[in-house]
Amino acid sequence: MRVLYLCHRIPYPPNKGEKIRAFHQLRALGARHEVDVFTLVDDDQDLAHREALAAHCHRLTVAQVSPKLARLRALPFLLTKTPLSVPYFYSAELAAEIRKALSERSYDRIFVYCSAMAQYVEADGSIPVVMDLVDVDSDKWTQYAAHTRFPFAAVYRREGRTLEAFERKACERSACVLVSTDREARLARGIAPAARIHALPNGVDTEYFKPTLQASGASVIFTGDMSYFPNEEAVLFFARKVLPLIQQSVSEARFVIVGRNPGPRIRELEKLNGIEVTGFVPDVRDWLAKAHVAVAPFTIAAGIQNKILEAMSCGLPVVATARAAQGLSRRAADLVEVGDTAEDLAAKVVVLLRDSGRARSRGMVGRCVVMEDYNWDHALKRLVELVEDPLAVEAPA
Repeated sequence: MRVLYLCHRIPYPPNKGEKIRAFHQLRALGARHEVDVFTLVDDDQDLAHREALAAHCHRLTVAQVSPKLARLRALPFLLTKTPLSVPYFYSAELAAEIRKALSERSYDRIFVYCSAMAQYVEADGSIPVVMDLVDVDSDKWTQYAAHTRFPFAAVYRREGRTLEAFERKACERSACVLVSTDREARLARGIAPAARIHALPNGVDTEYFKPTLQASGASVIFTGDMSYFPNEEAVLFFARKVLPLIQQSVSEARFVIVGRNPGPRIRELEKLNGIEVTGFVPDVRDWLAKAHVAVAPFTIAAGIQNKILEAMSCGLPVVATARAAQGLSRRAADLVEVGDTAEDLAAKVVVLLRDSGRARSRGMVGRCVVMEDYNWDHALKRLVELVEDPLAVEAPA
């Protein structure tokens, strides 16, 4: 079977949520079918990974876009009903390559990863389209609006509203639609009730992320791309509101912020007592191995937090807000220490820092659950089944 696969960012290396999911999908589909990948690059460093990704597909076409120019190109659309995400992820070069491929090759399926990429294909019914929303992005933009001020709040509300309408049309034109969690599935069904929506969770490479028991001191860790707005907001909240409360009980407690692209607001946190900002690290496992507790103190969240799964896979106990844990399986969520106020989060962390036995036990049980509930082989087997016959499996109501 020939599959045309569209992705908004080159899915390699698999070192962040959206890339991890897409890469494993390609790995699974490419093992059974001819997969032609058409993708964008908005980070010059990602161009170095074309050869590595090409080994996992039949054909790879990459078009480069400039984030600055993409934002400028999107601005005029503020006066229209088009979501800004659509012109941002548009490339005339990529569109031409896709049209050429569709005219020259006979595809059996079109796979659309991220709703904005639906603009590149006309779903006329001749080729079944499988779309992976991953998360319902319109809901995410609406959440952004609630945590920002004018004028950005108004722009984010508009994006949420217009993107929802775009998602509805894209879902209705697809043979089936994938999302990462049951919560996202409920949101998607609310937007497009007639669409066939399937929740298909991410997995974790539990052999790669495994316990090493090197922890020392009283270290609390957060991992993630620090240019991502929800990550930045979560870290600022924890550093300013939660960590001081922890240090009242555990004076030596340290907060380690691990992730690429920390901006000035995050770098400024290093001036506070007990905070380290690493920036990019070649291997996040080295830092997870040194930590006692992982935190996910999100006020904005959608889908599933891979950082939680990776920490649990490494045998770390996790403290998170209810919003951060909402995408987890019931068993995994029950093992996360949940708190929504600074006081609650601090209290949960203090207990784990003071009781290493409890922390270790909690972490190892969490690893066992992740190994069972977030197995890539199981998720990818279902993915392949849905791509091969998107109408064969009845979507849950």
